[in-house]
Amino acid sequence: MLSCYRSLHRTRLKVFKDDTLALQAGKERIRNEFSKHKSETDPSKIAELISMAESAEKFLRRNVVQGVQTDESTFRLRITEDTELQDNAKLPCKEDK
Repeated sequence: MLSCYRSLHRTRLKVFKDDTLALQAGKERIRNEFSKHKSETDPSKIAELISMAESAEKFLRRNVVQGVQTDESTFRLRITEDTELQDNAKLPCKEDK
């Protein structure tokens, strides 16, 4: 359980780098969620909670991309080696109908 907690915090630091508000909100959310279940003793429930935490960590690491504004109309995306890159969904055009 402790390694999962630490892993979420490491991911939070990486994903929300330089974003003070997101870093603080993530820290509080992780702490609150783990505190809610600190007295859980049922092994199956603990396994379920660990699985949920691992899924959340994986989602953050792979799917959250930080955009940093470089000027009034431009953003630079912080894509990491963990970011899942996919093709954009094709939007229907009038000619496609």
